Amino acid sequence: MSQSFIPQLPENAPFTPEQRAYLNGFFAGMFSRVPAGAGPVPSAPPSSSAPMEPLTILFGSQTGTAEKLAKRIAREAGRHGFAATIHEMALYPFAQLGSERHLVVVTSTYGDGEPPDNAKSFWELLAADGAPSLKQTRFTVCALGDTNYPKFCAFGKCVDERLEKLGGTRVSPRVDCDVDYEELFARWINAALPALKPGEKGAGTVMVETAGTPVSVAAEPSRFDRKNPFPATFRANRRLNGDGSAKDTRHFEFVIEGSGLTYAAGDAMGVFPANCQDLVGEIIEALGCSGDESVPGSKADTVSLREALTSHYEITRISPPFLKAMAERTGDAQLQQLSGPGVNGELTKFLRGREVIDLLLAHPGVKFSPGGFVALLKKLQPRLYSIASSPQAHAGSIHLCVGVVRYESLGRTRKGVCSTFLAERVAERCAVPIFLHSNNNFRPPAGSSTPMVMVGPGTGIAPFRGFLHERRATGATGRNWLFFGDQRASTDFLYREEMEECRRSGLLTRLDTAFSRDQAEKVYVQNRMLENASELFAWLEEGAHFYVCGDASRMAKDVDAALHQVIQTAGGKTLEQATEYVQRLKQEKRYQRDVY
Repeated sequence: MSQSFIPQLPENAPFTPEQRAYLNGFFAGMFSRVPAGAGPVPSAPPSSSAPMEPLTILFGSQTGTAEKLAKRIAREAGRHGFAATIHEMALYPFAQLGSERHLVVVTSTYGDGEPPDNAKSFWELLAADGAPSLKQTRFTVCALGDTNYPKFCAFGKCVDERLEKLGGTRVSPRVDCDVDYEELFARWINAALPALKPGEKGAGTVMVETAGTPVSVAAEPSRFDRKNPFPATFRANRRLNGDGSAKDTRHFEFVIEGSGLTYAAGDAMGVFPANCQDLVGEIIEALGCSGDESVPGSKADTVSLREALTSHYEITRISPPFLKAMAERTGDAQLQQLSGPGVNGELTKFLRGREVIDLLLAHPGVKFSPGGFVALLKKLQPRLYSIASSPQAHAGSIHLCVGVVRYESLGRTRKGVCSTFLAERVAERCAVPIFLHSNNNFRPPAGSSTPMVMVGPGTGIAPFRGFLHERRATGATGRNWLFFGDQRASTDFLYREEMEECRRSGLLTRLDTAFSRDQAEKVYVQNRMLENASELFAWLEEGAHFYVCGDASRMAKDVDAALHQVIQTAGGKTLEQATEYVQRLKQEKRYQRDVY
């Protein structure tokens, strides 16, 4: 969404579209320099002999991180004399691109190197043959990704290359940020904004550091957050599956009273886990260490090796530096090939079900110093989970619905780091470090009478439980339709009593289920959508919002294909018309996804 900072400006004010855009950007730069709750907004920007330069910031975001960083860039840009205007890629007026003089792009990569949902339409236009010349555009790109995936920051890289191919001038190198992005992001913004400024020293050059005292990224208001997590009391750990189920899905509750933390239905909660002590012990033994050795922690501290492997570093996923170090020290041809450039599918296949301990045990002759070993590991990252509660209905607490990950691979039992941390290693009433992650791209309808359709198989039901509780608590009158699926109705109907009660009370207008293992032919939620195509299309025509939550690799793609087919068959539309219909749903924020 485009962030408007001039809400009092009358629509009939005597400004051209260009002047209106400039003024919007001017106030964006001015207002965004004042943290929320820090006092009154200044009536005028700091005096300066030079006019503020317009700056356009585009963001593509799946979970809200890129949007958050775009706002931070706008705040910092104001200090460099820019009047920043922020646009969500999906809502950006693409015809304006050819006239942009200063452009900053911050975007995540989704799935297998794809654009996030709200960047797909922008990318289609940018990649098309008719894209405008950008010879007058100076730009820089911040790409967000995860090095655990082979196509790290792939979409950001594609945007960066395309902007240059269209004639744009890259004034500062693209930065490729991993999940632990803070330090790298700050260095990039310190270099990028001065480089964008016309006539400013260093403009147009590659800058590593700014002269003098480094410019810091504008601080967020003081509160509990990712850098300063809140110790929430762990209150409930309840298994949702029945006896005999092949799955272990848990309902967890956390007390946040007194934290000052607030959330909205659709947000996520981050959990900082600790690693499994049995695995920590195995790695220490494989290294030939005692565990008491001093090593660098994940910050600027020094901790014991055991503490580092328990709470500071990822010890399951094989990081690229560790893989490369093993390849170099063993001379193993396969490892050398997999750690080299150009690998993709073969690396993914090798890493699936294989962990750090496997390489250590497979090559016992390779030795590392304790400090050298942890230097090859990634920092232990928090895990994000969709919140399964509503602040209106569950004041002072947060609920999660989590599938506990356990499986066999290469003769070993594997455990999900955070899911088994919560299910097995945290005692009730203990403190768990948590933070909240806002997801403005996934919200129940603002209109209380607006219908909504929710597709959430498995743990994808989590946010929709929150949506339903929210609508009940606020007295919303809109109709609600839930598609839920899992393996077996007898053991895997998550929150069955709640959902059936919602159906009886009328809160759920429709509840359609698909249990894949209850009949010879597997049935999934997308099959139920197609079976009810006429009614589903009628709901869409009446303004319903359509939501999907759950697995991104298969389910979300299958549901999207089914949605297109529903619109074609029930709406009597061609494939092209159905594609346009879905695109319009996305632009109107009526098709939202929380997929992972």
